[in-house]
Amino acid sequence: MIASIDKDIVELIATRMEVADELGRAKKQAHSGYRNPEVESQVINRYLELSQEVDISEDDARKIAETILEISLARQKRITE
Repeated sequence: MIASIDKDIVELIATRMEVADELGRAKKQAHSGYRNPEVESQVINRYLELSQEVDISEDDARKIAETILEISLARQKRITE
């Protein structure tokens, strides 16, 4: 069961990274920077709100959000530079 859940998580993260790559390409075409602190804050806040609906602490939700953002931003940076 855990292996199946892990597979689903990895597949969802891969899908999210594909979308992040698309955003990176759009940002490059628009000649905009790859970072947007306001959007990054919204992502973290979304995870914090979602953590209240399930049994995940806000601290853990923040760590998850920050890790996913870090990976997404690194990919977008490579694309936009």
